[in-house]
Amino acid sequence: MKKDFIPVSPGEAVPDDAAFQDRYWSGVWGERSMDNWRAHVNAIDRNEQMKVMRPYLSGLPSNSRILDGGCGLGHWTLYFAAKGFRSVGIDISRETIARLQERLLNVHRAFFVVGDIRAIACKDASFDAYLSWGTFEHFEEGLQPCLQEAWRVLKPSGHLFITVPFYNRRHIRRDRLSRQRSSDTSQVEAPEQKEMRFYQWRLTKSELRRELELGGFKVLEIVAVNKWQGLRRMVKHELHVDPTSKRHRIMQVLLYPFVSKDYVAHMLMGVGQKQVMTP
Repeated sequence: MKKDFIPVSPGEAVPDDAAFQDRYWSGVWGERSMDNWRAHVNAIDRNEQMKVMRPYLSGLPSNSRILDGGCGLGHWTLYFAAKGFRSVGIDISRETIARLQERLLNVHRAFFVVGDIRAIACKDASFDAYLSWGTFEHFEEGLQPCLQEAWRVLKPSGHLFITVPFYNRRHIRRDRLSRQRSSDTSQVEAPEQKEMRFYQWRLTKSELRRELELGGFKVLEIVAVNKWQGLRRMVKHELHVDPTSKRHRIMQVLLYPFVSKDYVAHMLMGVGQKQVMTP
C-alpha cells in the first residue's frame, strides 16, 4: 500500500482524520452545483461501476436497504431511491449533508445523514448492500476500520462494493524511476516550506483482496476501472500536455486501445460478500 500526501496551508494539517475530512470535502463539494443532479443520476445506468454491480443486485427486492458510504453530492443515493430501494447516504461533510437535506431530501424518498463510516449509527445487519466510491482510503489508520464497520452493518451474505485508488503499473514504474534518480545524486534538495498531510492510500489488486478478506468478506471480483481518467492523468503528467487542449484529447483517443487497464486505470473496484463464521 502506497501513501499519498497533499500540501495544506499552515494550520490545516489537523491531526484528527474526521475533522480534516469534514473540512476538506466540505470545500470540494461546496464548489459544485447541485442543479444538474438529474443528469448525473440518469447517467449511472451507463456507469462502469454500475455494470459490475448489476448482476449482484438483480435478485434484491425493490424495498431492500442500500447504504451509500461517503455519498458526496448524493447521486448514487438518489439513483437507488428512484429504483425503489430504501436508500441512505452518509457523509462526513456536515455542510454537504445540510445542502442535500435542504435541496434533495424528499426526492425519491432518499435519506441523507451526517456520519463517519468508521462508526455508523445503525444496528447490526441493517443493510442488504453497501457501496462506497473512493472513501475507505482516506483514513491514515488504513481500510480495516471502514471494512469492519461495513461488515457489521451488512446483513449476512450482503454485498459490499468499493473503489479505491489503484497503485497501478504506471505508478509503480514512476516510483521506481524516482528512487533511482534519488540514488544517483549525492545532494538532497531542501524541501519546500509546506505542510504535508496524509490524503489517501493506493492499493494493488492483491492488497485490496487481502484487505477485503481481513475484513471478513469473500472476494467476488476485483477489477480496474476508470481507465479514461487514468489515461488523462498520464498524458498530463508524463507527456506534459495541457488537459484543456485539443491535442490532449486526441492523444487520449489514440493511446486508449494500446494502454492496458492494469498500467493506467485510476481506480480499483472490489466486490465482497459478507461471510458469517459458524461456531
